[in-house]
Parts: sequence; structure tokens; C-alpha cells
Amino acid sequence: IDGLGGEPIEDGVVIVEGEKIAAVGSADEVDVSGDARVISASGMTAMPGVIDCHQHVGFGFAALRRLQDCLRRGTTTVAAVTAGPEATKLRTAIEDGTVTGCARYHVGMVVGCTFGHLRREDGNVDGVVADGPWEVRKGVRQMVQAGADFIKTAASGGFQWSDEALTFRNYTLEELEALVDEAHAWERRVMVHAHTQPGIDNSIAAGCDSIHHCALIDEAGVERLAASGLWYVPTLHITSEAAYNNEAWKRSSPHMTDRMEQASPIHRAGVRKAHEMGIPMAVGTDGQAGSAMHEMMELVDCGLSPMEAIVAGTRNSADVLGILETTGTLEPGKSADVIVVDGDPLTDIAVLFDADKIAVVMRDGSREMHPS
Repeated sequence: IDGLGGEPIEDGVVIVEGEKIAAVGSADEVDVSGDARVISASGMTAMPGVIDCHQHVGFGFAALRRLQDCLRRGTTTVAAVTAGPEATKLRTAIEDGTVTGCARYHVGMVVGCTFGHLRREDGNVDGVVADGPWEVRKGVRQMVQAGADFIKTAASGGFQWSDEALTFRNYTLEELEALVDEAHAWERRVMVHAHTQPGIDNSIAAGCDSIHHCALIDEAGVERLAASGLWYVPTLHITSEAAYNNEAWKRSSPHMTDRMEQASPIHRAGVRKAHEMGIPMAVGTDGQAGSAMHEMMELVDCGLSPMEAIVAGTRNSADVLGILETTGTLEPGKSADVIVVDGDPLTDIAVLFDADKIAVVMRDGSREMHPS
């Protein structure tokens, strides 16, 4: 499965040279030289590494462990949406090989409003607090200077804090327009958290590059999103039964799990409608290792075919992050981010969620796991 959405290649071969893919095709089309080291995966399926566009990986050793766990589960790229400036050190360590065995780390930094959803318990954010268009522009510049791969912001409230509601408006349209304009001037993309109106419409009007969540999206919001052509990252995982029945969360934050459960059917109805209208979707989770695979299962439950869900979690997610030229599909010249699963995810998408079925994981041509 090359991630482009076409028919799978039977008896397929992927040639890796160094960190790159050199050739992809059927065994009778691709020449395998006599000195090539061969990984036999008979009866298995090769596909691009999965990309999670929306995680909170933590900091320090916790982030390191999370990125290692993600890679072992077949998620070769993780976008951390609230990573903050300190995350650039880990990103550099992964890129230069000082730290090994980690998923590729795409660092997002926050520009958020006072008392908004993106605050921490101490009231600050993992980035900058900025109010008003010119303060917002300064915040974007500060985060770009700090090394942000993308800017994360919020247009509505969320599940997390007991003193907020999903319906709270965070940034105004004027502030969002300034943020998007400034980020684009520095060639950075904008991911926006939005659950309900007016945040959804404001995010669309401001031209944010991808809209995440939309758990309480209404029909008008779906229609405007379809007309906009913007990417939708539903993060169904966070309103799934697995999330709202999480015992630790239910004990510590019952307000959060109650909101997740109430939003769950509305969220799924919105995603079904979005799929029917052809809105382009990608995979993000608000989860952890393996959550991207669970997200693809949830997308299939909402009407996507297994192939569409795989494309959402590979090619589309790379496009959302602006890294499609280098990863997301199995094509010559791209990074050798390849996983091999013992089974056929086009028949049963859940095989990707089974950690024991992930037989080979390769990121940039470096093999992390292999069949015994």
C-alpha cells in the first residue's frame, strides 16, 4: 500500500538505499541486486509509516519515551501541538542521531489568549499568551524565532478545564486573521483547536491551515468547511469510548469524561457528514502510542473505507504538516518510513492497532523492528 490511494501492489517490493526509498513496484518490475539485504515479509503488508498530526507528548524524558513508544507501534512522525521552545533540543537530538529509536518530531508552539483553552494549570501556555492583533503577531514571531515548525492556537474552549465550556470563544476573528497572516508570512502553518461556533466559522474565515476536533460541529459548519478546502483533523479518539471510559480520567476529571461522552455521537455525525461532502481529512489523536491506529479504526466506523483511512493517516497527514515532499507515501526519493504489518489492513483495519502484528518499523531507512 503506497499511501496514494490506488490499488495495492501484490507481490510488492520496496528498495531502500540509505535513508531513502529507491524503488517501489511489483517483484517482476523491480530489480533486486544480488548483494541486497532482503527482508522477507511474505503474507504481510508494507505501507508508509503512520503520521499523528495531533499529540501532546510531554517534556524531557517523558517526551523521549513517548516518541520511542510511538515508533515501535508504527507511528513514524508525531506532531506535538504544545511542545514549546524547549522541544527543539529533543528535535535536534533526534535529527542528528544523538537520540535514536524515536518517531520524527514535528514541533508545534502555542500562541493563545488569556484564560483560553491552551493554558496550563498555572495560567501560562507552552508558548506565549497574547491578546489583540499586534500582540498576537509578536507572539507568532517569537515562536518562529524559537524554532516552531508550526503554530497552534485555539478558537474555542475544550474538554480539559472545569471552568471552561466548549462553547467559549477564544480568539476573535480579528486576532485569528492576524495570527494566520503573520504565521504565513514566516512560512509556518496554523493548526487551530475549535469545537463549536463561533470558533469553527472564525477559523475557516481566517484561513487556518487545518481545523482540529470540531466535536460539536453543526451542519452550517460542515458546509462552510467543505467550501473552504481546509484540512479537517477530527481527533475522534478523544471522544471515543476508550477515552471517556478511561478510569484514571473519570476519577481525576469527571467533568472532562462527561463532556467527551456527551460530544461523542455529535462528533461522529459531523465526521460522517464531512466524509459524505468530500472534506479532506487527516489523522490526529490527542492520544499516545497506537492512538493513530485507533483513530483510523474510528474513521472507518464513520464511513471511510480502510484505504481512505490509511491515506488519511499517511499521505494526508504529511500534507497537513507540510512534509509531503519527504514522507507520507512509498515513492522513490522519499524518506524510507515504512512499516510492515502481519495481515491485511484493507480487510481488517484493526490489525494496525495490534502491536504484535507490527513486524517491521523503519524510519529514514533505520530498521527498528524486524520479523523473528
